Amino acid sequence: MEIKNITGTRGSITVQIDDKTIIITGELTVTPVFYADADSIKNWESPHENAKISEDDKLEIIRLIEEKTKDAKVPIVFD
Repeated sequence: MEIKNITGTRGSITVQIDDKTIIITGELTVTPVFYADADSIKNWESPHENAKISEDDKLEIIRLIEEKTKDAKVPIVFD
């Protein structure tokens, strides 16, 4: 798994991983830190919406996102 791109708004981030995309909800604070909701990681976006994300893949996605953004202007932290 490789993160290609992460974009976001105040209430969600869109993460491109390999050839798939996932939208993760959360909240951007004034700190600034984006607190992501790990429970929102369930399915990929279209055209892969029927592919469920396993618990192992979910943990790997969280690890990759936190690692990639730890030194960013807006780090992403999962709660």
